Amino acid sequence: MKPFRWMMAGALSVALLSLSQTNGADAPKKLGVGESYKTLASLPVLHQGRIKPLDTVAREEVKQIFGRETVKLLNEKNEVHETWGAVAALFDWSVRPEFWDDQPILLVEYLPLKRLILTDAMRTKLNAIAAKETSAADREALKKMADDKALSGATLIAFAAKSSLSPSDKTLVEVLGNELAEEHKWISPRQLEESKIAGESAQSMPFDMWFQEVVAKKRKADASPNGEIKLTEVEKRGYELGTRLVHYQAVRDRSIRSVEPLLVMPRPYNTTHLAFLKKVYEKGRKDGIEGLTPLEIDSAMALKTFWQELSTEDRKLPTTDPEFDKEFTGWLRDSSVWVPLRVILEAKPEEIEQAGFPADKVAAFVTAFKDLDRAETDAPGTVSESKSSAFLASARALGEATNATAYPSVPTIQRETTFNSSAPFSLAWPTYFCAALLLASSLGFEGMAKTSWLSSFGRKTYWIGILALMTAIGLEINGFYYRVRITGWAPVTNMYETVVWVSLFSAMLGLIFEAKFRKTYTALAGSGVALLGTLLAANVPLLDPNIHQLQPVLRSNYWLTIHVLTEVSSYGAFLLAAVLGLIATIYYIKATYRRSPTFTELALLLVPGLPLLAVGSLGLMAAAGQLGPTWVTGSMAYLTSATIACAGIMFTTAAVLAMLGEGIARFQFRDSVAVEGGMLANEGHTHAFGASAPHAMMLGAAADGGAGVATLLKPSAAEIRLLATSNPVKLDARGRSMQDTANTIKPLANFIYRTMQVGVLLIASGTILGGIWADASWGRFWGWDPKEVWALITLLVYLIPLHGRFAGWFNTFALVVASVVCSLSVIMAWYGVNFILGVGLHAYGFVEGGGQFSVFAVLAAMMAFPVAAAWRRRCGSLVADAE
Repeated sequence: MKPFRWMMAGALSVALLSLSQTNGADAPKKLGVGESYKTLASLPVLHQGRIKPLDTVAREEVKQIFGRETVKLLNEKNEVHETWGAVAALFDWSVRPEFWDDQPILLVEYLPLKRLILTDAMRTKLNAIAAKETSAADREALKKMADDKALSGATLIAFAAKSSLSPSDKTLVEVLGNELAEEHKWISPRQLEESKIAGESAQSMPFDMWFQEVVAKKRKADASPNGEIKLTEVEKRGYELGTRLVHYQAVRDRSIRSVEPLLVMPRPYNTTHLAFLKKVYEKGRKDGIEGLTPLEIDSAMALKTFWQELSTEDRKLPTTDPEFDKEFTGWLRDSSVWVPLRVILEAKPEEIEQAGFPADKVAAFVTAFKDLDRAETDAPGTVSESKSSAFLASARALGEATNATAYPSVPTIQRETTFNSSAPFSLAWPTYFCAALLLASSLGFEGMAKTSWLSSFGRKTYWIGILALMTAIGLEINGFYYRVRITGWAPVTNMYETVVWVSLFSAMLGLIFEAKFRKTYTALAGSGVALLGTLLAANVPLLDPNIHQLQPVLRSNYWLTIHVLTEVSSYGAFLLAAVLGLIATIYYIKATYRRSPTFTELALLLVPGLPLLAVGSLGLMAAAGQLGPTWVTGSMAYLTSATIACAGIMFTTAAVLAMLGEGIARFQFRDSVAVEGGMLANEGHTHAFGASAPHAMMLGAAADGGAGVATLLKPSAAEIRLLATSNPVKLDARGRSMQDTANTIKPLANFIYRTMQVGVLLIASGTILGGIWADASWGRFWGWDPKEVWALITLLVYLIPLHGRFAGWFNTFALVVASVVCSLSVIMAWYGVNFILGVGLHAYGFVEGGGQFSVFAVLAAMMAFPVAAAWRRRCGSLVADAE
């Protein structure tokens, strides 16, 4: 068996063994995960304009504050000792604020910001320890560390281990070291609220004041037309951290802040409520807003919101105009903001009744909530099911009695909680990974004798891989079923959904081709695209999985389905072609050619690669101010430096790949050549072929569509037909390798061509349908909007290799390279317009950020594969001057 096959089988065994290993460490205590909190999670809440279960709100808020949906509390040694479910954590924050204020739950990933926040308190504690009775060396070291602005956690921990401090002081220094450690990414609310930080005036101020300065500066930066005002990296991260603190404080204090409060109940729309609103208006005119109760203020704000939609002459007081009352009542029933929990809890019974609420059901709701509150206080994270069920039942009874039209049904809420708990999209990427691993491994067993047990094992691996791929596709289909039922819209309304949809379409297209042709490659490529897409969707913060209100311009299921879904599906086909092309380039990189080039020849790509990488990296560091005073400024300088660095990455990676491919080729076939008496070329010399060499060279040329390099023997069409119909000739190891490469790449090229055809058909249809939608929505078919332009560019770019291949202008190698290079137009149309350009009528799809350099670097590494394949193919096909 070839060494490559043994390597693949070994990799599979190691992967399966690693998956079977378990962690023997003690499991942390789990709180807030019982049936009681599952029941509480079903409480309907109006949040960000959409009615959703408390489960969704809790997951979103906890992830916003802590960075993950499950809160993990750490002990003094940075070990997880307690975990909390999202619903329980959100509820317990307001029940036991004195406990949670001291827990590290605010995410702060940027070490310079964390050091800036902790410096003042840490300096005070270190100086206090130094003031105690201790050795002079320890005292000097403590004072030095207290004044060190770049102090690290490792330094503190190392000092504690070797110092002569008392046990309690050693423990305190270790705790400070753990807090400052890079892996400790959270701080407590109390630490942040009590911290002092230096502002632009260089004077220390409370974090709250500094945060307000940053907020004001951010407003100016957002309003700055030319970007003259910019936030520093510390200020950007500080703004994120301050937002997390505000969200936590809003939940903890159950207060109405800039953060939306917990809206738990729809408004009444009866005549009693209209009369109450009229009295509130008159009372506010007389006593001012200070004389109103929270319920009166909340009701007045609802009336003000409705008035803002009307002209001044149409604004009436409730109960004074029948037409106004009819329109206002319909708005209260269908569109008004719900009432916050705190308002209901603080309202007096007589006021509740005057406002039009059913007083008895409000009383039952308040009583059930207070019972739940006391139970959480007495037994944190372990509230009984009966308490939660009683509260949920009272909430539903009140909601349906107040506004049965607005209050959602039980199946509607359960649908979303099931979607949240099952997390089908998060489960998809591990399943796609297993599919890709198994299918790739099965390729290593191809070509063996069918009676071999290894061949049988390979077939079983293949079918298990296909089953894993089908399972992953089923998970995604299940996820889209729930998501579409929840939103009511086609599943392509934001960047997250398009990424997941492209993953699903690529996997399905690959599986369809696999079912027809059974060559493994399309299934492997489809699972690869799907793995990448679902992995990005699950881990990239900019791809927000939360379900939001749909932009008005997109509120047409008809056009979303026939235009956007078609357009995005074409991306899946094109990316599938690109991955097939990458697989083919790998075969070209490790293929055997007429000669074995030296590693020195292959390393020549490092000559441009390393200098470009160095110059580009220095330029990026200079633009970021990391080389002292910033001597390179502006977005153009950054773009230039990034381009140079990416070119360096491409050439450097290509050189490494080419040398690696040469090493694999030599390792794979040296034994076979030695057995047959062939002469493996030494570095710098050509291979001595036997009598079958011309046939081998003709086969190698035929694999490239009859258009090899100038120095490669090119057979005529008659010779190729003769080779295809005559009896097979005996080939040596090198000749057989060239023939194997040709036989392997031919089906890959066919699949690439077919997937490109599917993609072109879809993007052409989608672009035309988009023009029709634009004519209906904006009054013009085509307006040279960036999104429209790049859709057209992508179509034209892919038409070139399709027509070139059909006309015979593109050989197999050119088609393979084109499949990878043309995918750059897809990335620009999909990612670049949204994250880089950010202009045009399609502004609803734009997202700030995007990690541009990281994306450019990955694309440069991807382009290194065709560059490496072309370079090694050229070096391996040249005939020595001596010949």
